[in-house]
Amino acid sequence: MSTPPNPPSTPNGPPTEPAGTPIPEAAPVTGPPAQAPAPTQPPSLEKNPSPEEPSPEEPSPAQNPFTQNPFAPPSPDAPAPPARPTGPAAGPGFGPGGPGGPGNPWAQPGPGFGGVPYQGYPQVAPATNGLAVAALVVGIVGILLGLVPFFFWAGAILAATALGLGIGALVRSSNGAPRKAMAVTGTVLGVLGLGAAVGGVFLTALVVEKAADRAGRGLDRHERELIPYPDSSPTFSPKPWPKPSPTPSKVPGLTSALPFGGTFTYDNGVKVSLSAPKKYQPKGIIARERVKNAIQITVTITNGSTEPHEVIYAVPNVRDDKGMTAEMVFDSGGTGGGVPKMIRGSILPGESASGVVAFEVPEGTSSISADISAGTRLADVKYAGPVA
Repeated sequence: MSTPPNPPSTPNGPPTEPAGTPIPEAAPVTGPPAQAPAPTQPPSLEKNPSPEEPSPEEPSPAQNPFTQNPFAPPSPDAPAPPARPTGPAAGPGFGPGGPGGPGNPWAQPGPGFGGVPYQGYPQVAPATNGLAVAALVVGIVGILLGLVPFFFWAGAILAATALGLGIGALVRSSNGAPRKAMAVTGTVLGVLGLGAAVGGVFLTALVVEKAADRAGRGLDRHERELIPYPDSSPTFSPKPWPKPSPTPSKVPGLTSALPFGGTFTYDNGVKVSLSAPKKYQPKGIIARERVKNAIQITVTITNGSTEPHEVIYAVPNVRDDKGMTAEMVFDSGGTGGGVPKMIRGSILPGESASGVVAFEVPEGTSSISADISAGTRLADVKYAGPVA
């Protein structure tokens, strides 16, 4: 025998109408209110029933709220629903009220875990190595400036700076920074810049010597252009030309060459001599690079006349043993001032003046010849002899 299913529960009380249904008005009662009939007592089995004692009023059981009709209008005696609190938001913690106890269930919960704003993971800044770029740029500029004459000192400073920046960039690269190859390149360029600065020192010295050489050649050319001629020079005081002596058949120095070291005397008493040629060692940087074999000659002019003797240009013309004209050497180096040292100015009676000149001759030259004039109006004196 099976158990029947639970029958549907019967609602207590009369059926209620939905909320909002108008309630009809009851008709007015004109008579006295009717009294409810007294309840009938059931028959008792006892012979002498005791009189019925009034029992205390028992409280009526509370009505189940779940059995109430949700569509019924609220009763005027029903308590009012609790009002929504308007207090501050719930504090931090778990749940609406946090760990301290129950809070406002309608409060706005705080952001993040436990009411703390969510910060996210910290972003690590990417590593950079600007020292490598700086070392590369400064090293290139240092090399360029180091090779420029007179600016080698600036190149040396920049090269040293590039070397320091490159070392710092290498240290950063060892710690994980990028651009290690650029740091190595900047360090190498710093070292090369220091070498370029050293080369700039020699280039500066070379430029200075070339400038001095050109200045000396320009002065020599200017002096040659200023040599006066008897028919066009108005600067000399008029004086009788020396009468040419009768040319003998053989006059050493005029018709034949004198040996080096000999002295030739003019008719007016002026004397000239050329020393024996000897090897000359260049002292300047340019002269050492350009001149391979040179000789040195000392020129001496003595005034044996009674009047001052003017000397403007007294430089011998030198030829090697093959008849090729030797080139004069201009050497501005050395403590003695270099060569040439030419005789200029006025030589008083009884005084002498000396000068030193050097000439470049081919390797293996064993003898040379030369001629010189002690003055613009005097004849050339010839010399010849071996090279010491």
